[in-house]
Amino acid sequence: MRLTLIRHGEAGDDAPRDELRSLTLRGRAAVGRVGRALRRRGGDFTLIATSPLVRAVQTAEIIAAAVGYGGRVVVTETLVPEGRVSRALALLRSLEGEDSIALVAHEPILSSLAGTLLGIERFPALRKGEALRLRLPEGAESPGELRWRIDPETGSRETP
Repeated sequence: MRLTLIRHGEAGDDAPRDELRSLTLRGRAAVGRVGRALRRRGGDFTLIATSPLVRAVQTAEIIAAAVGYGGRVVVTETLVPEGRVSRALALLRSLEGEDSIALVAHEPILSSLAGTLLGIERFPALRKGEALRLRLPEGAESPGELRWRIDPETGSRETP
């Protein structure tokens, strides 16, 4: 399984509640760069899932359009910022038949999930708009490997 973890882009302070905050123009531009880079790097996702928070849904929609994803974007409470890694792992296990999955979410759930999937204690927080590709040859059951990251400012791929 190929798994791409994507942190939402920069969001403004334009809403009365955190979950309603939307992407800024700068955030949209960064996510667009990441989406184009994903298209060049094989962003042929068989499934895209996102947190229900507005900024994550907007990020998922921009990524889906950039890579030509024709499926339904799945919205799940599992990917909220303070979500439990055990629930995210259960979600991944339920998607074992998918070849290439993108999860669009927040910190700290993304770095916690990355650390668990890579078999390390702590993984650095993803920057806003950053994408991280993991290869999970045996699914979520055993440690995978970090393949590359996409810098949201430049759209360039960085290998570990």
